[in-house]
Amino acid sequence: MTDANAIAMTGIGKVAFVKTQVPELQPGELLIRTEVSAVSRGTELRCLAGQQPNSVDFPFIPGYSLVGIVEQSAADGGVAVGTRVFCTGTKFAGINLQWGSHISFAVTDANRVIPIPDGCSAKSAAFTKMVAIALRGSQIAQPRPSDNVAVVGLGPIGLLSARLFKAAGTNVLGLDQETSRVELAKSGKLAATVVTETIEKTVRSHFGVGADIVVDATGTPAVLPHSMRAAKDLAWDDNTVTGSKLVIQGSYPDQFSLPYQEAFRKELHIIMPRDCTPANLVQAMDLIANGSCHVDDLISWFGAPSAASEAYDLLRSERSVMTVAFDWSA
Repeated sequence: MTDANAIAMTGIGKVAFVKTQVPELQPGELLIRTEVSAVSRGTELRCLAGQQPNSVDFPFIPGYSLVGIVEQSAADGGVAVGTRVFCTGTKFAGINLQWGSHISFAVTDANRVIPIPDGCSAKSAAFTKMVAIALRGSQIAQPRPSDNVAVVGLGPIGLLSARLFKAAGTNVLGLDQETSRVELAKSGKLAATVVTETIEKTVRSHFGVGADIVVDATGTPAVLPHSMRAAKDLAWDDNTVTGSKLVIQGSYPDQFSLPYQEAFRKELHIIMPRDCTPANLVQAMDLIANGSCHVDDLISWFGAPSAASEAYDLLRSERSVMTVAFDWSA
């Protein structure tokens, strides 16, 4: 057994820095010494609130984004000791796991890690899965360069979605109620605005008409109908143009509803990306490594995992905080 430290959610709203252990390696497994783990803000705050679907019981180790160095290997070739890798958590620990990336040592299968290219920092690589989730949505939406795309909600996933749709050549407008998030989007040369009236009016005043693609990354069920109304209307004629698309990129704990008649009249295509694929993870790593998708400005707080309780409190109380990451290298 290897001694390890971990961040545990011990109850609703409660976070602790705990000691645990990971087991000896089995054939095909790696022991990874963690350097950086990144928080997926929406998902982990939902876990902390006890609202994650199919959640394990408290206490548990959360998180699905970890970068570290291979310390030991029981695998046949492929990933050598000393290799820096990304993985989505640990397989085993002396505590329940909600993926389990916030841990000082992780055990996982060698075929579930992604080696990190030279020159890519551990902090940047820790966002591989979040980029992959946004990438999945942008790919299955099949944008055309002429499309007008409205991204509602500029948290980490929303901002990454906006950047990826822009990289695909579309005309992107980001929307949020938080001025600091809008300013962050603008600093990356995205068109972005604070919603002062309705989402629909804001989008139509920018594009002249509704959006061809609306990406809702808010994770707030009550906002979804308002995002939907920003989608372009469809004329009742013999034109071969199809309806606009609503990409539900936010993550939801349970049911939500949309107004049927309004969606019907728009002939709306509703797209619900399902997390990401292994190929998306590799593609996301490449985008981060070659500089095509900037991620470092998503980190509002970077510090010791022993201060995790304060970091999650900051996330819960300040919408201006994009997300936090933990430095396990000290």
